[in-house]
Formats: sequence, C-alpha cells, structure tokens
Amino acid sequence: RMMATSSGFAALLCFAALHSAAALRAAPAGALQSWAASSPATSRSALTRRGLGAGLASAVALSTIAAAPLAVRAESTTSGLVYKVVKKGSGPTPKVGELAVLRWTASCNGVVFDDLYKKDDYYYHRVGSGNLVPGVEEALSLMKTGDVWDLEIPGSLGFGPKGKKATPGQPSIPPNATLKYTLELVALPGRDDDLLEVTGGDPGA
Repeated sequence: RMMATSSGFAALLCFAALHSAAALRAAPAGALQSWAASSPATSRSALTRRGLGAGLASAVALSTIAAAPLAVRAESTTSGLVYKVVKKGSGPTPKVGELAVLRWTASCNGVVFDDLYKKDDYYYHRVGSGNLVPGVEEALSLMKTGDVWDLEIPGSLGFGPKGKKATPGQPSIPPNATLKYTLELVALPGRDDDLLEVTGGDPGA
C-alpha cells in the first residue's frame, strides 16, 4: 500500500514538474530576466515552487474530475412522463398483448402506497390491457427486460381527476396527484423459458 501511495505521489510530482517547465517556457523572456536580476538567489526557485504548486493543484483537480460519478440524466416524453434509467437491461422490449413480470415501489407525496419489493412479490401484467396507470403503461412500452426506471408520473397519467380511494393496506390518492415509481421489468415469460421453470409461471395466464 505504501509503495502504491509513493508511486502515485511520484506521478503527481512528475506532472507538476512538467507543468512548471511549461510555465517557465511560456513566461516572456524579458520578465524572467528582470525578475532574476532583482533577486537572483530566489527568483528561479520561487518560480519553480509556484509552478510546482500549480502543477499539483492541476493534478488534484484532474483526479477529482476522473473520480466523480457520471450523473444519470432524466428524460421526458411528449406526454409529460419523466423517467430516469437506474439499471439497463439487455432483453427485448415488450409488445402489446405479451405477459410481463413487474416489480415496483410506488409513492405519492412521499408516502409509499404500494411496494412489491417489500412483499417479495411480482405482478403479472398483460401489456396494453389498461390495468395499470397510463404512465406505467407508457414506460413499459419503452423499457427492455432487466431495466429498472425511476418514474415521475403527472396526474394526467396517474389516477387523474378522480384520484384513488383508500383500500385495505393502501392510502387514498388525491386527484391529479403526481406519482413516483421505481419500476422493474423483470421478464417476459413468453420469451424467457428459464423464468417459467423457476417461478412456475404460465405464459397463457
């Protein structure tokens, strides 16, 4: 570990030295001569120290930029659905009429009203059947199997002006309320035979 740290510091010093040399070459000749004449004992060492400090600062800045994680940008559709891809899958996109296996966490105004992860449960949905809120249906038509998306669903794509009445274990949803989902497209049983063996699912259900 000490050897790795030393080699990293050596690399920084090397970068700083190159930066210092570049600074010396870039400085006007007249300026260097007048400065050296006014203080011959300290001028070059001071300039080198300044260049070294600037080089170290540049190296630290570069390493900080390199280490910073790339932010995931949110996208939006023409309907007003806002989504952010949390995890990218590599499977196919579902077609209307196919059976899809889903999991999600859904909340409204910071209150979770449905959480299939907590229940350790799956939801089997016929794509395009209209059994889910329009925002989830729209997202599903864009996702690939294995995808996990964060959704912000406007009221017009949620429960609309009527909202949703409270049911056992679930709170009521106000009219035109914005919903937030973390939606996972787990599988398409009609194309994923291995899932049927594990879960016992029926693609014709």
